[in-house]
Amino acid sequence: MIEAGDVGMRGRVAAMWRALMARPGLTFLLLYLLSLCACLALGLIHEFRSSPLQLDADEREYYELASQAMQGAIPPSARRTLGFPLLLAGIRSLHDDILFVQIIVCALYALSAPLLFLLVRKIGGSNAAGTVAGAVLGVWPPAVFYGSSLYSETVAAPLFLLVLLALPVGRSSGSTCWRWSMLLSGALLGLLAHVRPMYLLFLPFLATIMWIEHRTLRPALRGFALVLLGFLLPVLPWSIAQTQQFRHPILLTANGGETLAGGLNPNLLQGSLPMTTPSGRKTWAGPGKWIPIHESGYLSREELKLPYDRQDEMLRERASHWAMDNPGEAAWIELRKIGYMWGIYPLAQNGSLQLWFGNLPTMILLALTLWCFVVARGPQAKLVRLWALPLFTVAVALISWGSWRFRQPGDVGLIAFCAIGLVRHVQARRPESRADA
Repeated sequence: MIEAGDVGMRGRVAAMWRALMARPGLTFLLLYLLSLCACLALGLIHEFRSSPLQLDADEREYYELASQAMQGAIPPSARRTLGFPLLLAGIRSLHDDILFVQIIVCALYALSAPLLFLLVRKIGGSNAAGTVAGAVLGVWPPAVFYGSSLYSETVAAPLFLLVLLALPVGRSSGSTCWRWSMLLSGALLGLLAHVRPMYLLFLPFLATIMWIEHRTLRPALRGFALVLLGFLLPVLPWSIAQTQQFRHPILLTANGGETLAGGLNPNLLQGSLPMTTPSGRKTWAGPGKWIPIHESGYLSREELKLPYDRQDEMLRERASHWAMDNPGEAAWIELRKIGYMWGIYPLAQNGSLQLWFGNLPTMILLALTLWCFVVARGPQAKLVRLWALPLFTVAVALISWGSWRFRQPGDVGLIAFCAIGLVRHVQARRPESRADA
């Protein structure tokens, strides 16, 4: 009787799974609700702040810029783009309550899981693989943590997935639809760069992805030219205004020097110092992390009074010179950036909560990725827009620092890559199973 009951239960579950796989619209909705519930649960139980004073540094800066935008008094700045602060200002114009803002931002971030489902299906993965990828992302601890925050990653994640979704797959067709899709992908990337300027660095990776997917250089270049044109449509007006304001060329921001100097700095070699954020979260400072301008040691007191864009230029020059004069120490810092980004170190310095829900899941994901490359072999070239994403995040870390925030697109790519590999492996071991099971 027990065995018969078990068989009956498995049959009902299998039937429900097949029905779900046959209705991608329902799958999209369920994945959205899963992600939304996970983010709201963490936010309401632990992460949501009751006052702007409890926000971490970057979150608070975004919130204050939104306040200035609501008052129509944003001062000219070469340091920040305004994409995310303007979005916060729009939400706050509906109801200026910090809890309301955090809930709405959660609702926007929750689109990431179902969008990953669509992306996996688009690049040749099955409905099952897309569902697994979306479900894992929906409850992935680092993603849920940032999804319930007021960091710009909350909006950057779904917008980045839209960029990859709009990008046509495979060989160039040259059709009108193909050209418009390329332009749309580029325009979305331009909007994304206004939210997170680090995605400007994704352009060369995008060109490489298109080259590998198209298999030949000429159609890839033709497509990338359209993507670049689309990218410039939302970026060029801002660039012209910033260039006129500060009287030297600025594409998005002039914070490259600050970014480089904060993560490539001899003061980081003094050791790991424990710290606590305004929200009460444990953190630390040391190799692999980042320090602000006034603590970098690259500028004198008099130079700290100079205009920001001038400081940034000096920081870039001095950080580069220090790295060239001290290649061993610079390489050690760069190595620690990568180690920190991927959860390899430190394992316990941020507390047991981050160890169990951050470091260990990340290392398991890395091990599973390696297994998928070696054991669950498949047409990896077709999945280049997934496995290229962690390489992109490593490049960001080398230029900046090993923030887990910067790793967000890498996690998305690896989760999707592993989901496809695992489903293919299961299907290969069960040839009688349905193609979409």
